[in-house]
Amino acid sequence: MKTGSVLDHQSVKRDRKRIKGFLLFKRTLGQLGFGLIKMFLFLLVLGGVSLAFISVYQFLSTSPYFRLQNIVVTGVNDDLREEMIKISGITEVGNLLAIDLTAIKRNIEGHPWIKSVFLKKKFPHTLYIKAENEESVAIVLLEEKMYLMDREGVIFKDVKRDDCIDFPVVTGLSAGDQKNEAYLKRAASFLNAFHQEETSLSAKELSEIHVREDGTLTIYFNKLPFKVFFGKEDFIRKTDALRHIIKHLQATHRLYQARSIDLDYDVRAVVAFTGRVV
Repeated sequence: MKTGSVLDHQSVKRDRKRIKGFLLFKRTLGQLGFGLIKMFLFLLVLGGVSLAFISVYQFLSTSPYFRLQNIVVTGVNDDLREEMIKISGITEVGNLLAIDLTAIKRNIEGHPWIKSVFLKKKFPHTLYIKAENEESVAIVLLEEKMYLMDREGVIFKDVKRDDCIDFPVVTGLSAGDQKNEAYLKRAASFLNAFHQEETSLSAKELSEIHVREDGTLTIYFNKLPFKVFFGKEDFIRKTDALRHIIKHLQATHRLYQARSIDLDYDVRAVVAFTGRVV
């Protein structure tokens, strides 16, 4: 074969490779361009839809058809109802669709006497607010300051001049003690047990729940001379035992001779009288 023929053949092969590469590049470029066009059209449509939604929402959120006309509040008295509506920031002239339920819930639950709030919109004109009141069961004394405690043993506000203070007082706690949370839950557990049992003493006759250094509870009453050691747990059984002991002391006319009753035992109790223990 002649040298010229070989060179011509190699030149043709190189030209074919260049053409093939160019066509492949052109095809890839075309596909990329088509993809970019499709993406651009998709974003354009998405932007248009979003703009339409925004426009519709703005129209509806200012439309008188969704004007808030009724605010229905349950779970609280009339005085607290007015306070809730005032701190919530809502009015009966706003738009129901534009109301921010999260912000309203946060505002209302900031009230010291409100434990929780459930909100519901009922279109086109009504907002329902269901509130749960805080319920105080005891006063907690900490460094000469008084606070109100709920049924779960949580302090929810400090005592103000117009607050009712006809509750037993939890004493013996030190401000800043990390065990206070557990001790208050224990005091609340005792109170819940005491309210459940029908003793000859009502819960209103409880005077003081003293938390000792080891976390055990000592109970004092308003009209009885003795104190009762309740320990740390099993308060329902111990409250029932106290009921039987009080009935026995009343029957034997020794109720006001007792000085202390220790219930912190598994199967028995110890009653101390003046000068002797039974």
